[in-house]
Amino acid sequence: MKQIFKICLVLVAALFVAGCSSVSDTILESKNSIYHWKTTFDVNDAEAQFLSNHNVERIYIKMYDVATEHNFLSGVSDIVPIATTTFVSPVPSGVEVVPVVYITIDALRAMCGREAEFAELIVERTLAMCRYNNCGKIGELQLDCDWTSTSKGVYETLCGIVQQSLRERGIDLSITVRLHQLQESAPPADRGVLMLYNTGDLNNRDTRNSILDIADVRKFVKDGQYPIPLSYAYPAFGWGVKFRGDEFKAIVSEDAVAGENEHVRRERATASEIIKVKALVEQRLGKPQCGNILYHLDQTQLNNYTDDEIAKILAY
Repeated sequence: MKQIFKICLVLVAALFVAGCSSVSDTILESKNSIYHWKTTFDVNDAEAQFLSNHNVERIYIKMYDVATEHNFLSGVSDIVPIATTTFVSPVPSGVEVVPVVYITIDALRAMCGREAEFAELIVERTLAMCRYNNCGKIGELQLDCDWTSTSKGVYETLCGIVQQSLRERGIDLSITVRLHQLQESAPPADRGVLMLYNTGDLNNRDTRNSILDIADVRKFVKDGQYPIPLSYAYPAFGWGVKFRGDEFKAIVSEDAVAGENEHVRRERATASEIIKVKALVEQRLGKPQCGNILYHLDQTQLNNYTDDEIAKILAY
C-alpha cells in the first residue's frame, strides 16, 4: 500500500523540483472564502468576476482523494491517491490557496498502525502539488474525513503527525468538522471548518432537504465552544435526489425527469434558510475565526443566488 503512494509522490516530486517555491509561516486572517471541489481547476471569466465582486480572497482547493484500491497482483487493497485535481487555469491573483485532502473512511481504517508513513506522504505530495501549480505561499493544509467514534483513534494519530510535520514548515493544519463530530473531542489541529451542508439523510425519501435543514443543525449545535477555533461553510448548490419507490437510486440534476415509479426530490438551500442557520450557529458557537466559506465555486450553482444574498452569507 505504502509503495504505490510513494511511487505517486516520487513522480510528482521529480516534476516539481525545478519549479519549487517556498511555503512560509502565515497567520490566517478573516477572509471571504470558497471551496473548489472539482477535479479540474479551470476558473472561467464569470467565476473570476464572482471572486472579485465578493472579495473572495481564499480558495480551499480539493487536491486529491486518499482511497483504497484493489491490487489484482497482490490480492489486497492499496492506499492510493485518486481524483487528483488538474490545474488548467492559474490561481487568480491575490487569492490565497488552502489545499484540501479528502480521506475516505476505508483508507483511514487501512492506515491503522501506519499513520506516520501516510502522514508524511500526504504532506509531501500536497505541498509538491502546490509548488508545481504555483499556488503561492501556503499557510494552511486541510484534511477532510468523515471519521466516526470507531475510527477516531486512527484519525487523531494521523492528524497529530501531520500537524507536527506542518509546524516544522511553518504551516497550520485545519480539519473539516461534520455535525455529528461535534459530539466528540477535537482531533489535533489548529482550527476547523464546520460543514453546514449535507446535514440530512440523503437516502431517506421522507427527508425534506438533505443539503440543509435547520432542524438537523439544531440537534447537534449546542451552546458552548468547540475545543478548536471554527469557521463555517455554507452550501451554495442544489441537486435532485432520485428514488424508485422508496429506494434511493442516484443524485441527479435538479431538472432531471422522473421515470415510471420514480420520484425526484429537488433540493437547494435558499439564502433565507442559510442565514437562519448562520444566526443559530453564531449564537451557539460564536463568530467564525477566519470568516465564512461557500461551497462551492461553480457559476451555474452560484447564479441561483443574488449578489446581496451572497454578501449576507459571507458577512462576518
